[in-house]
Amino acid sequence: MDVQRNFESNVEKRAKDTYGPPPGKKLIVFIDDLNMPKVDVYGTQQPIALLKLLLEKGGMYDRGKDLNWKKFQDMVFVASMGKPGGGRNDVDPRFISLFNVYNITFPSEESLFLICNSILEGHLLPFDKEVQGIAPILTRMTMELYHSIVKDLPPTPSKFHYIFNLRDLSRIYNGLVSTIPERFQTAAQLTRVWRNECLRVLYDRLIDSQDRKMVDDKLSQLINDQPLLKPHVEYIFRQPSLYGDYRTALDIGEARIYEDIQDYDAAKALFEEILQEYNEQYTRMNLVLFDDALEHLTRIHRVIRMDKGNALLVGVGGSGKSSLTRLAAFAAGCEVFEIKLSRGYSEPQFREDLKVLYNKLGMENKKVVFMFGDQHVAEEGFLELINNILTTGMVPALFADEEREGIVGNIRDEAMKNGASPAKESIWQYFITKCSVNLHVVLCMSPTGDTLRTRCRNFPGLINNAIIDWFLPWPEQALYAVSTTLLAEDNEFIPKEYRQGIVTHMVMVHQSVEHYSEQFAKKLRRHNFTTPKNYLDYLTTYLKLLERKNKENLAQQQRLAGGLEKIDEAQIQLKDLDARLQVQR
Repeated sequence: MDVQRNFESNVEKRAKDTYGPPPGKKLIVFIDDLNMPKVDVYGTQQPIALLKLLLEKGGMYDRGKDLNWKKFQDMVFVASMGKPGGGRNDVDPRFISLFNVYNITFPSEESLFLICNSILEGHLLPFDKEVQGIAPILTRMTMELYHSIVKDLPPTPSKFHYIFNLRDLSRIYNGLVSTIPERFQTAAQLTRVWRNECLRVLYDRLIDSQDRKMVDDKLSQLINDQPLLKPHVEYIFRQPSLYGDYRTALDIGEARIYEDIQDYDAAKALFEEILQEYNEQYTRMNLVLFDDALEHLTRIHRVIRMDKGNALLVGVGGSGKSSLTRLAAFAAGCEVFEIKLSRGYSEPQFREDLKVLYNKLGMENKKVVFMFGDQHVAEEGFLELINNILTTGMVPALFADEEREGIVGNIRDEAMKNGASPAKESIWQYFITKCSVNLHVVLCMSPTGDTLRTRCRNFPGLINNAIIDWFLPWPEQALYAVSTTLLAEDNEFIPKEYRQGIVTHMVMVHQSVEHYSEQFAKKLRRHNFTTPKNYLDYLTTYLKLLERKNKENLAQQQRLAGGLEKIDEAQIQLKDLDARLQVQR
């Protein structure tokens, strides 16, 4: 139905039962990921069967009551697909026989070098000669790093997202062309930002410490092999590697400059100011900005600030994916859009919400971060629409013909001012392009179980069209920072001399549970996940229990004090009574 709906929304009626593009034009239909559709019980792929009917017979049946035959004219079909495997299936050879088939081999090393080096050299023309001379060296190192990662880190069932392609190279260069001559004046400075882009695009998706070490060693080897860069190795590898343009995030009108933030203290000061501003405008967020959180914030902000930048954040519940996305979106000057589930929420309601989103993007010209998480997947079909948004920028047949006419009429003047032709198709394409530029999709997913692996296999756009940031378990420094902050707020109940001991004990308990969970998984093959949410609940429960017990003790103290006071009063009254009796005697 989605395939047919997409065809019908892109053609117009010519005669009683004939459809096609506007007279005098041909419609080129590009079918991507041709072999992705699910194979049903009988070994067929229903979308492929529909396409076979269309290509062979030149039409398809109307899905209405009468099942009228609809002819489609002046259409040319171009399709593409990857090799079978990893969710991609073998396609019916009778269908493939309807096409001229070409095998596209991977570009040669010389071609890749020419493309990437030309982009970088063109960008570095206003820079110093020393910086311009480093361009071919960086390109060669990028090629070598990319090929070594593809060779040494193949995808496995537990590392299903280790899929690297030329989009990753383009993302590295997308970051490099964000540099400006005023901030990057030496070859060492440009190499340091190159290392940061390689870490953000390739390193952040790795989940194994051994894999990460392999990439670190490869980077170190590549840079040490360059005589020009070897003297600056210490500066290039200095930690932390934090690059962003959020220094002037709150200064409206100020130019945003992509630069090295230097250290955690500087990043923390900037984000604490941004967080304070956020809390004044929206629902308050109590965030503890420890080092790990600052790194994730910088990464998410970097993706949102990129053109058509989308992110897949993978981490267990309570890692801070949603909270950090909200703060990063605010720092990037974007609005956050999130769907709200209700009873009976299904695809028609989801499509209505997406219409609201696209009106914000195209009609109101707002920059929006569409945050979509595990809890929003009421139906797996939702991910089909998300996959379309990531790959093409638009959901097929989202707007009815009348709504589409209204949108075209509203933005016609704006589109023509920006160079679009008066044709309806050209204006509609301008609307789609504008929406895709203003939209940033941030997916917040949990890696527990096989659900994420299955979804990424069924919907490859979730990995191919998004930068992955894997939220690993909180380090010890994060556990200490969070517990110290939460316990410090409760000065009334916890004496200062005991506070550090309690913090140390809580961190030890959480880490020991993680250790025993691993032993539990090895022995019984059952996984018990200890998440940051568990740790926060542990702290919150302790504070609530402490407060309740303190109130109980205080109430008992007051009751005891009241009783003692009554006894004292009774003794005084007895003395007075004794004195009066003696006088009477």
